[in-house]
Amino acid sequence: MASRDHGRFCWYDLMSTDPTSSKDFYAKLFGWRVEPTKMAGMGEMTYDMLYVGDRPLGGIVPLGADDGLPTHWIPDVAVGDVNASCETAGSKGGQVCVPPTSIGPGTFAVVNDPQGAFISIWQNEEAMPPDAPKGTPGVFCWNECMSTDAAAGSEFYAAMFGWRVEELEMEVAGCKVAYRTFYQGDSHHAGIMDLPPDALEQGAKPHWLSYVTVDDCDAAMEKAKGLGATVLCPPTDIPETGRFSVIADPQGGMLSLFTYAESMLKDG
Repeated sequence: MASRDHGRFCWYDLMSTDPTSSKDFYAKLFGWRVEPTKMAGMGEMTYDMLYVGDRPLGGIVPLGADDGLPTHWIPDVAVGDVNASCETAGSKGGQVCVPPTSIGPGTFAVVNDPQGAFISIWQNEEAMPPDAPKGTPGVFCWNECMSTDAAAGSEFYAAMFGWRVEELEMEVAGCKVAYRTFYQGDSHHAGIMDLPPDALEQGAKPHWLSYVTVDDCDAAMEKAKGLGATVLCPPTDIPETGRFSVIADPQGGMLSLFTYAESMLKDG
């Protein structure tokens, strides 16, 4: 793997209790194409690859009743050495939940941070293609860790992936929110913040939330509702950045819909 790929979000898996319904929902919502694929290391199980046009972006993995897990999305971060990254996770207070496992063109593992948020790490055999241009509809554009200790979480991820951390204050829905942005080189692609008190009262646990680019956040939210999704956060502006809404798909998988502000697209 090229060194430039280390620390880069590179893939997204939907772990689904109803893959057939999930495929239908996301194909209609984002226009994603689904291509069943056989992969080395997966036995007879078919892996449903997700595409935006000809660009692969993730896949759908069936969850069985014995797995005891709800439908959820999990992002993958590229690493140069998956075994070394697992060792780092353990030494920094995290846990290795799925040990390094060879599959298809590389090796993956699943770790959680000290607060309990899960993330997948991926060692590819070759350099990966560049990201899609900013603003491309249907592609993942941001990742956010909702934590019970954002300060400690940011230290963990900086050690894991070499990310630079920048602290700032954002205004969301008229409220000031402490936020930490993660940079891979000069590119910022993720952030971490503390779970709001009301979310904690409702039993929310630390987790990663991924954002998908849409042309019109409000229209995409309404379309998702019509397809059976639940709106967890209505369309909300982030000044000078964009507009987002958080949904849960009909099986419960959470995603954020995001439309860039024009100024962000002009900046490239």
